[in-house]
Amino acid sequence: MQYDMDSNETISGHAERASTMQQQVKSLLSADGWQGTINDTYFDLQVQFQKPNQFVGQIQKANLDQMGISSYLADPVHYHRNGKDLSQNDDSILLTFPLKGSVSFQQQKRELICHPGQFFIELSHQPYKFFHTQKVELQVLKVPIGKLAAHQRLIEQYFAQPITTEKGSGRLLNHQINQALQLATSLQLSGVESQLLEQQLLDLVIHTLHRPTLSLADSDVSTIKAAHLQRIEGFIYQNLANPDISLKLVSQACHISERYIHLLFQNLPYTFAEWVKVNRLTVANKILMKGNHSSVAEVGYQVGFTDQSYFSRIYKRHFGFSPKDTPSNHSNFL
Repeated sequence: MQYDMDSNETISGHAERASTMQQQVKSLLSADGWQGTINDTYFDLQVQFQKPNQFVGQIQKANLDQMGISSYLADPVHYHRNGKDLSQNDDSILLTFPLKGSVSFQQQKRELICHPGQFFIELSHQPYKFFHTQKVELQVLKVPIGKLAAHQRLIEQYFAQPITTEKGSGRLLNHQINQALQLATSLQLSGVESQLLEQQLLDLVIHTLHRPTLSLADSDVSTIKAAHLQRIEGFIYQNLANPDISLKLVSQACHISERYIHLLFQNLPYTFAEWVKVNRLTVANKILMKGNHSSVAEVGYQVGFTDQSYFSRIYKRHFGFSPKDTPSNHSNFL
């Protein structure tokens, strides 16, 4: 079988830079052409093939104004991004959505296995490992980090964590990426159209970062551990108004030893205390966005913060705006 790469690019005039989104790879690629295609589509990665002589892959991509969308279909392969591959000239994040098959990812001591129905964030400016041991189908959104500068803290908090696409803004984002890729590869969009499409995707990315649907049981843990985590999760949500939530309290209420709770969180990308705080802030954000509260202090008390200045300070650090500046949202997705 002969493998060819279709590197055709449509209209590339400077005035229509945003319209040059028909750059696609349609034909099947062998291992020889895969390295260059991966680097052109995402950024520099070291590629190792499980069976180089049998490898087949396919990528279809579309470039919007500054962001990129791609569909990825490939046999088993390992990717490494090392220090020598890092460049500040192309700092970006990848939002990776498995459609068929699961992928493994490791970055900054965080590890996960991401399955269909979830997505995760990759950071280009840090080394990582990414691999799959079976044929997988993915869709990937590449976003320049500058587009999300105001939300950097959230990116650092949620990278390399499984976020659901089965409900909420994650589901809408997954659907919109699929639709945007179809539009961008089937129509010759104008510069204005591509910018509008990109802004829609960016708005959904930001909304998802501010209101991710994370579950303790989404992590790659055994069924027994997942059941314990779900019980802990349920207790925390029912008692968020209690400012004295502690390991001891949860241990007594859920009949799980404190030592075992430490072990449950050991392989997760956050500590028990961090997870409780994030959930307090997330629920506070939902209440504030609904707008049916009498004061910021009241909302803080509802989720367990007794010190209003501390609540306002960490809320702003987490979301990028203060509690009183939280935008009203009548389209409550979650």
